[in-house]
Amino acid sequence: MPVTAPEILLRKHSPSESSVHPRILIFSASLVMKGIIGVLFFGSVDLINSATNSLALLAGGQVHLPYLPAINAFLWFGGVLSATLGVPFPLSLKLVPILFDSLLAVLIYDLVRRSEPPLALRAGLLYALSPIALLITSFHGQWDAIALFFLLLAFGVLQGSRLDPRKELLFGVLFGVSILIKPIGIPFLLLFPSGKRWKRIMDRPAIVGLAVVLGIAFVIFASCGYSIVDTLILIFCYSAKGAQEVGLPFSPFLSHFHIQNYRLYWILPAMAGIGWLHHRRKLTAIDAVLLFYLYCTATTGISPQYLLWPLPFLIVTKRLRLAALYTAVATAFLLIFYSNPWASYFAFENMGVFAPLRAFSWLLPPAASEKCELLTVVHALGNLVLPACAMVIGAYVVRTSQRQMAEEHNRVDELWHWSAVRWYVAPSFLLCATMLVSKLTVNTSQLYFRLAQIWNTLPGAYGLRILWRDPKIVVLQDSAGYALPNIVVLLALYAAIWCVLCIASAVARMQTPRYTVISEGMTETAADA
Repeated sequence: MPVTAPEILLRKHSPSESSVHPRILIFSASLVMKGIIGVLFFGSVDLINSATNSLALLAGGQVHLPYLPAINAFLWFGGVLSATLGVPFPLSLKLVPILFDSLLAVLIYDLVRRSEPPLALRAGLLYALSPIALLITSFHGQWDAIALFFLLLAFGVLQGSRLDPRKELLFGVLFGVSILIKPIGIPFLLLFPSGKRWKRIMDRPAIVGLAVVLGIAFVIFASCGYSIVDTLILIFCYSAKGAQEVGLPFSPFLSHFHIQNYRLYWILPAMAGIGWLHHRRKLTAIDAVLLFYLYCTATTGISPQYLLWPLPFLIVTKRLRLAALYTAVATAFLLIFYSNPWASYFAFENMGVFAPLRAFSWLLPPAASEKCELLTVVHALGNLVLPACAMVIGAYVVRTSQRQMAEEHNRVDELWHWSAVRWYVAPSFLLCATMLVSKLTVNTSQLYFRLAQIWNTLPGAYGLRILWRDPKIVVLQDSAGYALPNIVVLLALYAAIWCVLCIASAVARMQTPRYTVISEGMTETAADA
């Protein structure tokens, strides 16, 4: 078959070659925007919990969260950064999630570049500037982006027309790191490679990699005094019945039954079916992950921060119009949820999300958004519109899964060996090394008192009153905003512009011929749009 000009161009600029400038642009755009927002705005009750947990860890205590204790290292390090380098305390607790959320945007660029180079930069920038990622990571102050980064990196390694033990081993290692951060990937154990007959443990390199990572981590946790059994029980109980604030479309019919209150009744059958479809070659691994997260959004009852889960998978699979639809609905819900105090699990606990520094108090949401009557709108969006949107998108994912299977089969396998993944693993090693050096050199007893002073004076700088009513933490704003260009209006306009750009990218993609990326020595093929 003759080689076309676009194929020659793609071969000359094969994915194995460095593409530094787009990566720097994507990473910088995400880091700068999320960093500025992380400083300017306070955070939800989750950030208050992170701050108090950071203080407890600096005092030499233990913190027990419904995750493995790896997250405690980041909480401890955030306190050290604020107390020693003067980093604003809210930013220091958001800094690691912001870093990995920015790396996630670069990862999306690289994964899209494997099959469709012209779209890669736009895809990376779309996630880097995503309003949902901005809300969850920089406003709310949640950690999900770290786990999603390692989860997507793991399945990115696994993609391709052929597998080998090294790729499977690396997949298991990265998958294990994702679980250590947040166990939102545990259901995907059903997606592990299973091509050979299992005669000995080395026939399953992915399981070996997972076991090694978890084994090393469990030894470290036990040496720090944490009970692994108690932690796993806590994770199981929270996963079965955690905070269910959104995604409950069947609550009017099932509120008196246990199936409504226990997510595992919904999760286990769905994941078994999705895993079966994957192993029958009906769904790619990434589509299976996306479909499961959409299913959770639609049925099981989740917290608002989990709305981030489907977004990177929608963009990396190049379903940009669906990403625009999902972003429009999810952002509309989040803006009302974060600005209405009655929408939280405990009333008034989310009022710090949109609380900027006093110098920017004109950004505060309007007083009308704090009325209890808006709760009807919150429930309608969160329990009806959002689940319906997730169901529609999930149906489309199933319908287009065969196209994704064909695209994955044609990917360049050589790209995602260790030489490519190491650039993403390096920041993690650097971060861990920095935390280890800090642990060995910093006198945390002195830092505790310094950080306690910072924390005690901090709420006043943001115009907040934090009331401790055990077991509730109530966050109140000193005043409500009245200026028209407040944060809710600005974010709504920003989300609308983002959705328009996302749809425009999808339209441009449809009008551009797409070619199979090839490298030296590979078959030269072209794929029409």
